[in-house]
Amino acid sequence: MQSTRRAKSHIFWLMGAYLCASFLPTLIAAEMTFEDAQMRTVHARKAMEDKKKSLDILMQEAEQRRNVVSDLTSRLQAAEKNLNEFEGRANKLEKEYESLKNIWAEEAKRLKEIHNKDRR
Repeated sequence: MQSTRRAKSHIFWLMGAYLCASFLPTLIAAEMTFEDAQMRTVHARKAMEDKKKSLDILMQEAEQRRNVVSDLTSRLQAAEKNLNEFEGRANKLEKEYESLKNIWAEEAKRLKEIHNKDRR
């Protein structure tokens, strides 16, 4: 029973606070002169424009960084492509070298055999 009363009390208190808070700007506006309201509007606009400038600067910086990342990504992809090409060439040359090395070994063996036959 008491908790119900407390809950109702809290609800009425919150409703009263809400009503006071919702009428406060109206009461302040009623006491303000046109010049006061104009000054507040000018200050609010200035604060808004300053924030907009800060936002624009941050957006430009973000765009520049995005461009840098994009450029670096494309350069990385090009470098990886070149690396893959060079590795392919290196593998091909290594195979050719091994093949030529085997041919040279066979020719050297034949030369040795011919030399040994001529010595006899």
